[in-house]
Amino acid sequence: MHRQNDINKHIYVIVKVFAVLFAVIFLNLAYIQVYEAEDLLNNPHNSHVMEKAAEIQRGKIIDNSGVILADTQKEKNSFKRVYPYGEVFAPPLGYVSDKLGYSGIEASQNAQLAGNNMQLHALGPLSQLFEPQVGNDVHLTLSAAYQQAAYDALGERKGAVVILNRKTGEILAMVSRPSFNPNDIDAEWDTLRTDENSPLLNRASQGLYPPGSTIKPLIADGALTSGVATTDTIVNCTGSLYINSSYSLADSSGEMHGAVNLAGAIMHSCNSYFGTMGIRLGEDGLAETFSRFGYDRELESDFINTAPELPDFANLSEGELAQVGIGQSTLLVTPLRMAMLAASIGNQGVLMKPFLVKQITSPDNTVIETHEPEKWLTVSSPEITNIIYADMKQVIASGTGTRAAVDGIEMIGKTGTAENSAGADHAWFIGCANMPDEDIAFAIIVENSGFGGGEAAPIIKNILTNILAKEGK
Repeated sequence: MHRQNDINKHIYVIVKVFAVLFAVIFLNLAYIQVYEAEDLLNNPHNSHVMEKAAEIQRGKIIDNSGVILADTQKEKNSFKRVYPYGEVFAPPLGYVSDKLGYSGIEASQNAQLAGNNMQLHALGPLSQLFEPQVGNDVHLTLSAAYQQAAYDALGERKGAVVILNRKTGEILAMVSRPSFNPNDIDAEWDTLRTDENSPLLNRASQGLYPPGSTIKPLIADGALTSGVATTDTIVNCTGSLYINSSYSLADSSGEMHGAVNLAGAIMHSCNSYFGTMGIRLGEDGLAETFSRFGYDRELESDFINTAPELPDFANLSEGELAQVGIGQSTLLVTPLRMAMLAASIGNQGVLMKPFLVKQITSPDNTVIETHEPEKWLTVSSPEITNIIYADMKQVIASGTGTRAAVDGIEMIGKTGTAENSAGADHAWFIGCANMPDEDIAFAIIVENSGFGGGEAAPIIKNILTNILAKEGK
């Protein structure tokens, strides 16, 4: 009897162990089915997705006015992905390749483009009875007109252009050069991946650069918000800012601006003024200012983007604080983030979340999803951003950005010439413009090209003039 009880106890323990194991397996399967299903469907290496993709006609990618940016053609017993604009849209759209997988929007929206329905997917194998043979169409915020104009204006130079609708966060243009032709991705892959000019890098949202003087509107906001300066605070610029016996911060070409207030410092891009503001703000003030503008956090969006790299504020010397004040030190940002900075100044301190995907429609044009504009942060007050906005208007009217001016268009701007340890200086220009159909913000960088006012500012004029001509305005 005692032996029988021992056996029963052992059986009971074994049953409990198996029950726990089955519960763990069940919970894991439920977690995968419920929480990870969408990520698995979007994974280009999912064998089920890849097998199905070869059997269906992949959905179109379409711009904000109905222009087809990516399509699928049937060739004998297979499908071929076609990109009518080739290199122009390659950085945001990405590519489709049986050998290499997917990238860009083709990857992030893979499940929709391949016709994978989340509700049907939950049915498992039964879903095959109901799934369509044509994928869904993805409608983007990108504008073929803005994208082509920006691509042409940048020309053969290395760099990037980002243009946003600053009221909604819709990305109208995301240009990166050099680029690649997604129609030839398989044939050109070996050349592209070893090219020292990095054509596969989307410089607009992933390229990291020192911002140079384009960061000065943010420093101005920090100074005014913290109270370390007012609009009337004067700094005497003698051509360089004396930090200590071993270091002075020079102004561009040693230019002497004399007694300058905030408006004059922004208009003439005075390093002595903003170096002084960097020191006055100190480690805590700089850290707080960059945090308010979102530079210390990831941007979760429907496209890949790289977060800024901030200095170690707690361990900066006075000279390094001054360097941060003029956008140097170890500070690195993407053109996207600089366009967002300009957008927040032009939108009275409200920063909208940038996005690319506007709508998803089924093959019969039924709307499946609509993505609405979303506020990301309130970075500052209307009172302070309006002051900086007015000062940045003078950059266009009579300051360092006069070559950006477009007749009849209200515009603000800030030039930047960023020192580059790996070569010649980078040219920057950021700002806002009130176009007839949308209020935009923009950022332009031209790598290794020199002064922002001479190299980057004329590019936005070229783009906007092109758009106005096409619209007959």
